[in-house]
Amino acid sequence: MFTGLLYKLYQPGWYTIFVRKQFYHTRKKHTRKIQYSVGVCTVSAICGAVVYLEIRYLGNQFSTVTDVFDTEKNKSTYIYLDPEKQESFQDTRNSKRSRVRKIKDFISEKSVKHLPWIYTKKDDPKSLLKLARSSDQGLRCLGVKQLSKHHDWEDYQYRNIAQALDTRTMIGLARSQDVDPRFFLPMPKAPPSKVWLEDEYRTLISSLQNEDLDKCLKHFATKALQLGNTADERDSLFSFGGTGLEFTKSVSSVPEERVEIVCLQALACHSADFRCCQNIIKMRGVQLLQQTYTKRHKSIVIRRQIAKTLGNLSVHPCFHEEIIRAGWVTVLARWISSSDLTLSLHAARTLANLDRDFVSCTYEDGIYLIHPIYREKESINADIVFVHGLLGGPFKTWRQQDRKGPGADKSSDGTESVKKGTYTFCWPKDWLAKDCGNIRILSVEYDTDLSTWNANCPFETEKRSLTVRASSILQKLEKADIGSRPIIWVGHSMGGLLIKQILSIADDTPGLHNLMNNTVGVLFYSTPHRGSSLAHLSNQASLIVAPTVEVKEMGRDSPMLRRLHKDFQQLVMEHGIPCLSFGELEKTQIRTPKLKMLIVPPESSDPGIGEFHAMKTSHLNICKPWDKDSELYQETLKFIRRCLLKGRIENILKAGMTFKDSDR
Repeated sequence: MFTGLLYKLYQPGWYTIFVRKQFYHTRKKHTRKIQYSVGVCTVSAICGAVVYLEIRYLGNQFSTVTDVFDTEKNKSTYIYLDPEKQESFQDTRNSKRSRVRKIKDFISEKSVKHLPWIYTKKDDPKSLLKLARSSDQGLRCLGVKQLSKHHDWEDYQYRNIAQALDTRTMIGLARSQDVDPRFFLPMPKAPPSKVWLEDEYRTLISSLQNEDLDKCLKHFATKALQLGNTADERDSLFSFGGTGLEFTKSVSSVPEERVEIVCLQALACHSADFRCCQNIIKMRGVQLLQQTYTKRHKSIVIRRQIAKTLGNLSVHPCFHEEIIRAGWVTVLARWISSSDLTLSLHAARTLANLDRDFVSCTYEDGIYLIHPIYREKESINADIVFVHGLLGGPFKTWRQQDRKGPGADKSSDGTESVKKGTYTFCWPKDWLAKDCGNIRILSVEYDTDLSTWNANCPFETEKRSLTVRASSILQKLEKADIGSRPIIWVGHSMGGLLIKQILSIADDTPGLHNLMNNTVGVLFYSTPHRGSSLAHLSNQASLIVAPTVEVKEMGRDSPMLRRLHKDFQQLVMEHGIPCLSFGELEKTQIRTPKLKMLIVPPESSDPGIGEFHAMKTSHLNICKPWDKDSELYQETLKFIRRCLLKGRIENILKAGMTFKDSDR
């Protein structure tokens, strides 16, 4: 009976153990003897390379025959079981084989854990696949990493692996950078539909409606169902009392695709509600998305809406199996490396939610993982959260400044040429992530409008207030594990006001004190601390017809803004939070070229605490650096690095550690 191995750890140094097993049965003594060849290799950092050979007894129930050593010339050890313990080993042949397999797996895993480089040099797909399916989480990640590095195997080897992949390994490969697409099986064909897709969407969306549903969701559903009526009109066209002619279905694909897009948008909004998700799964909505993708796989708009819906479904682990079984992991593995930033980040969010073996948090609707989108070996030391402003977005706000007009190939100072092909659609992802290591970057999304006439949902305007928005965003960020490590907040325009409101709520909520205490820096881009000229003008001169709640709240000398800023100043003083602010000096065009104004004048964008820099740029470009060498980005980078250092020092002090000379 194998009970285990006794390890002796030599200090200083490390050790590894190799075990070769052979089982024998002797008829005379009716005992089993186990032959072990144990080599213990110890490398000492002080004494150099010293090799030790040691054999330890496995327990009091084992006895060793010493004359065997002379017979075998110290090549191996025969250990016999105590005859008094023989009765406990009267098992069947199958149980004996099972025990042997367990011992082999145990020793193999222990050896690989101490000698990972043995497997990194192997090119055997079966060995790496076995390693990726290990019961040990660290070995699984190692196996997935080694599998993803191979691009030179034969096609049949990739097919064999793809057919043998378990869900954890498949998702791990999908979240590996530059993984070979041959690891994934093609998406299974969707069952043919007997009716038009828009008819199926109308049926699905109608089934999602109930009395307790959000008014905005009902509004989106009504729009989709009204637009979907065009399908009935198209069917009745040229029918002459009978069924519609088949050729009329292909008269124009544009209206049909437009209906599908509106239905997908309504479905994406509904998927943010758990009850709707349950009905979507029940009504085979995942297969309906599969049919839509097969038909419209070239439409980037449809792909984005599908990815967003899948991301909302992936928030709930009970729906993971349905998503995986439909073959969406294969598609998401391609989308995550797409050149389209929106599609890539939607796919990254979905795969991160599916990857329960590596990711412990959840990214809900409106919270996007900007970096790292792939599995990273390095630990995350800090979080940076970006919050866009009025009419902004989680993807478009943080792009590089657009190149238009004469001199577009020059830098901001007009002296240095900008190389073609270096434009970035997300400078936090492409620049900041490389300049600051061991960080996680998140981007927040919320809906904003200037006028209620153009708002996506004209109902429940109270939900658009700063307080309600901040509370909703805070709950989602908490589920994304924001607050467990140092945090740096970055906000543009209204986004800065939301950050201040989030910190105020966190400070007043007992369960969220960690989020407030771990805040090590706040960066503002043209945040209207004392109100916006646009909001003031719209309220006084009706520049904007029927202004929204967010526009009204940003009015000049607003009592709410004064109270919010006073609370924020007190928090900064109590917690010693560094602040950096940028203000605009160039006017922004409003409606017509003749009407230009400073959206947030310097006297409002200067919070009166921390550093303040007035930049010669407009409100829209204040958060869009011209290039990496621009003053805007360099000042931002220096501030974030100082905050990261502050967070590291605070963590060391909290852990009760002292500085070493090498760490200073």
